[in-house]
Amino acid sequence: MKIEEVFARRRFIMLDGAMGTQLQLRGLTTEQKPELAAFIMPDVLTAVHRDYARAGADILLANTFGANPRKLKGTGYTVQQVIEASIACARTAAQETGALVALDIGPIGELLAPAGTLPFEDACAQFAEMVRAGAAAGADLVFLETMTDLYELKAAILAAKENCDLPVFTSMSFEARGRTFTGCTVESYGITAAGLGADAVGINCSLGPKEIFPMAKRLTEAVPGNFPVFVKPNAGLPRADGSGYDITPQLFALEMKPYRELNLFAAGGCCGTTPEFIRLLNGVFKGCVPGRPAHAMPSVLCTPMNYVNVDGITVVGERINPTGKKRFQQALRENDMNYVLEQAVSQVEAGAQVLDVNVGAPGVDEPALMPQVVKALQSVVSLPLQLDSSNVQALENGLRVYNGKPIVNSTNGEPEKLKAILPLCKKYGAAIVGLAIDERGILPAAEDRVAIARRITEAALEAGIPREDIYIDCLTLTASAQQKDVLATVQALEACKKELGVRTILGVSNISFGLPCRPYLNTT
Repeated sequence: MKIEEVFARRRFIMLDGAMGTQLQLRGLTTEQKPELAAFIMPDVLTAVHRDYARAGADILLANTFGANPRKLKGTGYTVQQVIEASIACARTAAQETGALVALDIGPIGELLAPAGTLPFEDACAQFAEMVRAGAAAGADLVFLETMTDLYELKAAILAAKENCDLPVFTSMSFEARGRTFTGCTVESYGITAAGLGADAVGINCSLGPKEIFPMAKRLTEAVPGNFPVFVKPNAGLPRADGSGYDITPQLFALEMKPYRELNLFAAGGCCGTTPEFIRLLNGVFKGCVPGRPAHAMPSVLCTPMNYVNVDGITVVGERINPTGKKRFQQALRENDMNYVLEQAVSQVEAGAQVLDVNVGAPGVDEPALMPQVVKALQSVVSLPLQLDSSNVQALENGLRVYNGKPIVNSTNGEPEKLKAILPLCKKYGAAIVGLAIDERGILPAAEDRVAIARRITEAALEAGIPREDIYIDCLTLTASAQQKDVLATVQALEACKKELGVRTILGVSNISFGLPCRPYLNTT
């Protein structure tokens, strides 16, 4: 099989089952590192892969799950050596059936900051080393699995996309409450991973088929209908006496039957599953054709724990902005994060649903400060952020460390702006605000603003940004000074909705500038 055939999706794809429990059953002791099985017991490792291939697995996950620099420290083996030997064993087994071989990557084993001490870029570097080694060893794809921290998954996806051109499958493990160990929701995972460029999303480990099913259904609804979704449940739960897992292959197959209605792309097994599980699973999905009916995608912004569906009025708090605020400018120059965080918390308490973040002020190194502020905010508040800057490097630095799916404020109709900012939004999976303005300034006529909005929309779509992630700002002018132009905003707004089918955003408080009773006017 070729990787192109997997994505042609002519038929259902079968994944393999558990590796760790199989190695233990076949002689691996608790004193031996499973990551080194390609050196300790290469024939046994190859035999496990071969048994899964003969059971019908189309993709074999190489025994590289924990082959990261942290876990291999002190073993006497390098990442490259372990990955090369492990992929060779899987490749030998795959020759008989033509199965593909995946570079399997699991969590590093250390929490990323701010929850832990591992810096984000250090995590990226460790994953990148594994990816480069896997690509050099001939892996057909990268399989990121059993992740519980969305931030760590982002580091792994970026490492994969920046260091190879192989397809990237991602999978997270959820608890019975519907969140990962670190609190990430199914929806935040799906939309973030897809936005970052993952080629498939799935759920594996932790639970059995029955418990994972409702989460798998939510995952299929969180991503587009043509986006590949897969599952790899455990063989139930571990028995209390340590003698294995509580679901037989036959019961596993029975409990997997409801998944047929989800029109998944692929399925397999995780902890406790054996080649017999995979053989019976082949029967369950025989004749299934991947692909779900298309469904309207909401416009979503998220953090791991907070998923905001922008449907109707959504309030963006804009107090984290130094424009005209001397105290805020001073706080930024002095790196006073407490003041910034106070502004954030007060807006959360007032009911904001998204927080705008602007750190551009005289005497401030904006590219250096933006990621610091983003990380500080995300350690305290769970609302999605709108990264607001005219400095492209500051935007990229903020987008890189943001955990979830943000929105960028903003671009406009100038070709250079579009060329600089839209690729960043595509790479980091961000939504974009487009101002209906170009090098000519704010044009008074509604049709001129709509023409600019159309240019922005077409450029964003061409860059790969979905329509639901395009927001047009038709520009609100002051009623006190520009009464004639105020109506143009309303006319342009209506045209953008009807003709372009995009989302819209307005700084409505601009209209009341210089007038009394501003809160009442703004609300109206």
